[in-house]
Amino acid sequence: MEAMKKIVEAERQASSLVTEARVYKTMLINKTKKRAEEQAASLLLNADVRCKNYEEETTAKIAAMKEEFSVSLKKIEEDINKQVSTKKAKLIEQLIVEVKTSDRSS
Repeated sequence: MEAMKKIVEAERQASSLVTEARVYKTMLINKTKKRAEEQAASLLLNADVRCKNYEEETTAKIAAMKEEFSVSLKKIEEDINKQVSTKKAKLIEQLIVEVKTSDRSS
């Protein structure tokens, strides 16, 4: 009878240990899950910050490039206008010379 009581007591203790192990396992899983969620949130926050930084840098670079292109286009426009003015002046001079020579020959 004593042996039976010991077996029952051992089974009860084993059952208690199994229950404690399950509780501990659940606690560890929850703790790990919480830590993983915190790390994921931190990574997402870092990714958002980097994305915004890249976006700002890209916007600044685009603005700088637009300014450079604008300056370059204005320079090209000025050069073209100078060339046109020079050609107009030469054509006018040529026309004056032709008119003078045609007046003399008439």
